[in-house]
Amino acid sequence: MDRKIKVAHIIARMITGGADENTLFTIEGLSREKYEIDLITGEEFDKDIINKVKNYPFDIIQIKGLKWKLNFLHDPIVLLKLIKLLKKKHYDIVHTHTTKAGILGRIAARIAEVPVIVHGLHGSTFQAFNSGLLNWFLFLFERFTGKFTDAYISVSGVLSEKYIERGIGKKENYHTVYSGMELEKFYGAKEKIDCGKKQRELGIDSEDFVIGNVARLETRKGHQFLLDAFKNVVEKQKDGYVKLLIIGEGNKRKYLENYVKELNLGDKVIFTGYREDVEELIALMDIFVLTSLREGLPRVLVQAAAVGVPSVAFNVDGVPEIIRDNYNGFLVKAKDVEQLENRIMKYMSNKELVLLHGRNGREFIENKWSIEGMVDRIDKIYQKLIKIT
Repeated sequence: MDRKIKVAHIIARMITGGADENTLFTIEGLSREKYEIDLITGEEFDKDIINKVKNYPFDIIQIKGLKWKLNFLHDPIVLLKLIKLLKKKHYDIVHTHTTKAGILGRIAARIAEVPVIVHGLHGSTFQAFNSGLLNWFLFLFERFTGKFTDAYISVSGVLSEKYIERGIGKKENYHTVYSGMELEKFYGAKEKIDCGKKQRELGIDSEDFVIGNVARLETRKGHQFLLDAFKNVVEKQKDGYVKLLIIGEGNKRKYLENYVKELNLGDKVIFTGYREDVEELIALMDIFVLTSLREGLPRVLVQAAAVGVPSVAFNVDGVPEIIRDNYNGFLVKAKDVEQLENRIMKYMSNKELVLLHGRNGREFIENKWSIEGMVDRIDKIYQKLIKIT
């Protein structure tokens, strides 16, 4: 092509999360000489996340009404806006992300006759809603849009297989590209931190066994299962020196804080809200626990491993691509509070196992998940698709 390739990345919201950061790092990393890129997003826009990229080598277009949640009144209007925008801009590639933006964006791209349509799989969407009927409709839309999706870029092989098994898209159109992330600040975080100062700031005693979690405070992150397991741990812990550190912000914070009061865990659970010093807080943890019910490839498990902290996590989607059971952590059946409690207690009673799994995790993730590697793979996929059209 004798000109720059015009690319539009479409995502419903820009917040502090894996899909959002992946998208930004991809846009920033792609060559300015090859590509002209726009970021099309909705109204939920956290400006702090833009600080994660070094400059702004792209235009940001916000679509009024485009939101993460379903809205049967506004979504058809958003679709019309997207069609109009894509027709006007004459993109060569439209690359969509997340559930709703993925469906609306790909339908709009098809109608606007965009030559190449790509969808990023950052997590499974089959149980995205509490309603079985809505999930069934979502599956039908995934099957429908799969007919004209030229490529799926998935953060894990397990996630790709789930979609292929459900008859969504063609197997040859799936590409696994591990999430790129900045891990430098996580390596050696334990050595750099002023542990005592940080503990005093958060109200953690030096004797405390610290269980940590980093996730948005949303239903799909499963914090209630973590709290139920932690309640059982506290009741069985004889000396009482244990704390649960929950890092993140979200629409379920007030509910979870009230639930902690109901469980009489107010002096044991620390909510930090959103923090910029995540690597330092992970460095305070003895173990990391992730109870997400749906995850593509959870970046935070990679980050915890880089710090040298072993993890216990629900065995969903791409989690087993980061955790090898009883090697660098433990895999637990989703929603199994008893097994979750058991694995946490196993670490609490065996500090040597914590250290061993922490070392294993650090070695396991070494030289993987680089931003450069992710961008290079996506660039190659784009180039191949452009040549075919």
